Amino acid sequence: MKNTGIRRLCLVVAGLGILLAWGSTALSEELIIHSDQQFAFAESCMDKGDYDRAIDEFERFIYFFPRDRRVPLARHLIGICYMKDGRYREARKVFLRTVGDDPEGPFAGKALFLIGESYYEQGAPEEASYYFGQVLDRYPTGRLENAARYRLGWTRMQENRWQEASDQFSKVARTSTLYDSARVLSTESLKGEELPYKDPVSAGIMAGIIPGLGHVYVSRYKDALVAFLLNGLFIWATIESFNQDHNVLGGILAFFEAGWYAGNIYSAVNVTHKWNRKVRDGFRKGLIDRFDLHLLASKRGPEGVALSFRF
Repeated sequence: MKNTGIRRLCLVVAGLGILLAWGSTALSEELIIHSDQQFAFAESCMDKGDYDRAIDEFERFIYFFPRDRRVPLARHLIGICYMKDGRYREARKVFLRTVGDDPEGPFAGKALFLIGESYYEQGAPEEASYYFGQVLDRYPTGRLENAARYRLGWTRMQENRWQEASDQFSKVARTSTLYDSARVLSTESLKGEELPYKDPVSAGIMAGIIPGLGHVYVSRYKDALVAFLLNGLFIWATIESFNQDHNVLGGILAFFEAGWYAGNIYSAVNVTHKWNRKVRDGFRKGLIDRFDLHLLASKRGPEGVALSFRF
């Protein structure tokens, strides 16, 4: 019995020794996060279009290396990831923080420009123009100034202000990579004043004279036929009702015909505005936009350090 107890005790001690040895080995292992590798991995996610993962990895970089000189760049790239992912509100929060925290820093001007770009891509030219103008007022330097003028030209075209668009394109410097495109657009934008527009007032008058004629004016022949037949039938039915002394029925039909008649005029004016909008949009789509966000997404940064975590 004693020998059996001693053997069990030895087995327990040996087992504990093995566990301690294994545990000490495991606890001595290290997980090393190198700043260069972490930043490069975040960049690779961004380049692959995995913007959610890239944002997480850049934020991880900022968390583990808060004193790294690339932290402002990492925040800047987070904002661009939001932009490329179509999350403009989140992007603006990042860029506004950059401008507010360090208005004289290397990324403040770019951040201000990208706020304007986010509005431009959302189709809000008034807000976009404000921020592009702020860039010109506060950061009138080479590449940024030329990018702002180029974008202001496109913004003015969104607002159908063709002469002002041409003026902005013409101010892009020869040294800019956007110069060749801006020179072409400076001339082409003026053609916006000569587009084959239709007059909404004329369309309304034509529809008032003959229902459907306003739709013919903008080549909406099916709509024109429907408007002509519908109004014609109601007018005929109204006249016949009164001729046959069905005054109540005639009054009801006249009431409805007044609605159809007014609707025919309103529709003619509306489709004419749509016609003009389609002409303008088609013209703008035929022009080539050479601006690329990569112009403002420099990924250069200082060499980094490594962090070591012991478990």
